[in-house]
Amino acid sequence: MYCTGGIRCEKASSFLLSKGFEEVYHLEGGILKYLEEVPRTESLWEGECFVFDKRVSVEHGLAQGTHKLCYRCKQPVSDADMESPQWEHGVTCPYCFSSKSDEEKDRARARQRQFETWGIIDGQDKGRKPDSTKQSATNLSNSV
Repeated sequence: MYCTGGIRCEKASSFLLSKGFEEVYHLEGGILKYLEEVPRTESLWEGECFVFDKRVSVEHGLAQGTHKLCYRCKQPVSDADMESPQWEHGVTCPYCFSSKSDEEKDRARARQRQFETWGIIDGQDKGRKPDSTKQSATNLSNSV
């Protein structure tokens, strides 16, 4: 078991010790601290670490990883997953492709086109119209 920042490690360690386990170890600060401080050449970590923010994954030195998040199912998607014919940005990934109906995929495509039109793909405002669009709509309604 591992955690990203250390809090769950502290709780899990205490729990396991209370249940009689004697050899319980944890990384002080969690795996993120390890990735931040231990050089890649000395590290035992392989791959990327999932994080709960817009970076999706990080590597050694906390550099942003290559994984993306599927908008439909929220599953982390690797470069290899994105090569799959089941990957369609903003619509489906190999993990959710078969569970989505054609109607759901069509709605997701329409939503993705709106994001592209508004210029908010992958941004922090994902899912919201930009302020300039809201302002234009307000000005239009005031002039009518």
